[in-house]
Amino acid sequence: MKFVKIAFQILCLYTIYLIGVYIKSVFDLFVPGSIIGMILLFGALHFQLLKHEWFLMGGSLLLKHLPLLFIPATVGIIDYLDIFKGSGVITIGIVLISTCIVMAVSALISDCLVERSQAVNKDKGLHL
Repeated sequence: MKFVKIAFQILCLYTIYLIGVYIKSVFDLFVPGSIIGMILLFGALHFQLLKHEWFLMGGSLLLKHLPLLFIPATVGIIDYLDIFKGSGVITIGIVLISTCIVMAVSALISDCLVERSQAVNKDKGLHL
């Protein structure tokens, strides 16, 4: 029964995505259909037309396996190899450097937030 419930929730999320794609094609919008679908889902949840419990198990499963969902997008770059022709080493270098920068900035921000949280807790007399 749990499998059916999760499958139905994912099917509902996919239906909202398809509605977004349909709206994009009908009105010839520049915004991707997936973004329109997310906006529709957000609006329906915000105005309580849909309950978040209806999507909890299916959404949790999708989030759990999110890295696997990015593989097709990454592999899709193969369609544009002519853009990267002759600059592969440069592209790899840029990716590595930008990844290191993002990791360093994320670490600094995390450290600052942890220190701030510890200072606030110390002022309140909490020792975590």
